[in-house]
Amino acid sequence: MPGILEEEKVIVLKLRPYQQRVIDLTISHLGDYPSSAPTVVVPTGGGKSLISAALANHYAKFGNVLIVTFRKELVAQTALEMPRHLNVSVFSAGVGRKETKGPIIVAGIQSIRKNWHKLPRIHTIIIDEIHWGNAAYNEFIENVRKHSPHLRVIGMTATCFDGKGVHLHMLKDPVTTGVCAEVSMGELLRDGYLCNVVAYNPPTKLDVSGVGVDARTGDYKQNELQAAVDRTDLNQKVASDILRIFAERKSVLVFASGVDHAGHLAALLPGAKMIVGSTPNKERDAIVEQFRAGNVRWLVAVDTLLVGFNATRADGLALCRPTKSPLVYVQAIGRIMRTHPGKTDALLCDFVGAVDEHGPVDEVCGHPPRVAGGEAPTRVCENCFCICLAGLRKCPQCGEEFPPPVPGERVFDPRTGQIVISGVVKNPDGSRTYPVDRVGYRRDTTNAGDPVLVAEYFAPNRITPVGVFFYNIWHHKASVAQRDGEKWLRHLAIPGGIPTNVVEALVRAQFGALKVPSSVTVMPGSPYIIRFGPAKT
Repeated sequence: MPGILEEEKVIVLKLRPYQQRVIDLTISHLGDYPSSAPTVVVPTGGGKSLISAALANHYAKFGNVLIVTFRKELVAQTALEMPRHLNVSVFSAGVGRKETKGPIIVAGIQSIRKNWHKLPRIHTIIIDEIHWGNAAYNEFIENVRKHSPHLRVIGMTATCFDGKGVHLHMLKDPVTTGVCAEVSMGELLRDGYLCNVVAYNPPTKLDVSGVGVDARTGDYKQNELQAAVDRTDLNQKVASDILRIFAERKSVLVFASGVDHAGHLAALLPGAKMIVGSTPNKERDAIVEQFRAGNVRWLVAVDTLLVGFNATRADGLALCRPTKSPLVYVQAIGRIMRTHPGKTDALLCDFVGAVDEHGPVDEVCGHPPRVAGGEAPTRVCENCFCICLAGLRKCPQCGEEFPPPVPGERVFDPRTGQIVISGVVKNPDGSRTYPVDRVGYRRDTTNAGDPVLVAEYFAPNRITPVGVFFYNIWHHKASVAQRDGEKWLRHLAIPGGIPTNVVEALVRAQFGALKVPSSVTVMPGSPYIIRFGPAKT
């Protein structure tokens, strides 16, 4: 079935399959839910600007489209992605243009916020990096609605949660209503659109045990953080480790904990350049271009390069910026995951224990707001995949009625060792597919006293299984025993019959009688396998 934008794509845009899928889902969702303001989630390096361009190209047929972002670099990047046959206007003081003619206008929120009255009637607003949205966005949208009452809003982000990890649509006064389409990092890694990240655990560690947490941001207090890590002896050790660990890397980012910390580290790295918030625009642009061209090996920054920075050749990240924010963690590692000719992977050197704090970057996800008793439980609507509070009887997004809760429902949370990329792929039905590295077998007994063979499937570097499968071949119910006996036969890698007892089955399985799948698929929170991938050869 051709995509909604198939004709437009042939004319002006070259879209990847997942981009076309996301665009189709978004357009379909907006048509089905007239009052929604959905979020589109695409990892860093997945081409959000191109998806925004395609959506703008589509909705420009019905009225003017406004694309809003908060950094001048993103304004310029988005404008360049627009189809050439459209007369795209730019409204941004940082770019030096203040145009408001349609059909597509790209604007910086700081520039357009107080100038909303200069805009023509707007059909659709697309907000890039919606995770940085705040009260200013809501105020701006409500002002635009004064002369564009049928306005539709779409949010774009790589991280559908805020700095504290809270789902964007569960924030107080949210800008958007929930996720309508998502591409997982695992899918892009699997299909070669992102490069793998390997971790190195350095001998030097930055201790922040005495640093307080800012209740407003959920991250470390900036002044205390820099004071704890910006010490001459530590800086020398960190710089020495960086020079040794990244000896074979060509373009390395160094994220520091503050302006002074960045300056001290840059002084210890030969030929290093530094970008901080106060760096003049022209100087910043020149440094970025030198780094992109491969003429600068070490680029030291604080938080200024977490968004709006695209340097595909970056093949290393020295993380010297401790963070409790999953948003900062994901955005930081995303800077080195873009593909580049000759780049096989990227190296992460974690001086701050971020991998231990947050886990694999492709498994980081949001959560509901914290409550006095801990974290509020959530559920996923099977109709529109909206994440909402578990106590609701109807989905706030689509109105779907939820079935009553299942008593005693189990929670399954596989743990990992220190890995940056786990390879998990989030599927459209909400399930997750994990790569399989090995299988373990053990004998057990059911509640009824029947023997059972349990197969446990492990992903690379996992210390607990990601999925389990039970062979109830000796069940007291004949129908169950027959069903699982047939499964055993289908799973055989070595010809043979159904084992007569669990000991025989365990021995045969341990000696390779059963196929090892390349992957297993489970639902979130459940260990029970719903799909096996092709068998390994």
